[in-house]
Amino acid sequence: MRKISMQEVERHNTPDDCWVVINDKVYDLSTFQSTHPGGSEIITDNAGKDVSNLFNEVHPKDIVERLLSPDACLGFVDEETVDPAKHTVAGKEKAPSRAQQHVLEPQAAGKTEG
Repeated sequence: MRKISMQEVERHNTPDDCWVVINDKVYDLSTFQSTHPGGSEIITDNAGKDVSNLFNEVHPKDIVERLLSPDACLGFVDEETVDPAKHTVAGKEKAPSRAQQHVLEPQAAGKTEG
């Protein structure tokens, strides 16, 4: 697999051209994002970023292999091009679990009804 610079990943940051880094691998999610079970917005909002932290908080480890075609993996991110002070790493804050999301949604709905 080829090495891809973080700068190249960052250039692919639109819904039609959507690359992300997940656990040191670069994936093209341009096609997949429209069928993502959690909606396309979470993917398109984080296009061009390292989303490993966010991804690992809400997905089982084998989900990439189960849902993505093998050609979605473009290669490995070149670690020598990653500057922690400069490059965005999405999901540093803990994402809510699915159980927490279900608890939060009814509360929000209750506030708008009353």
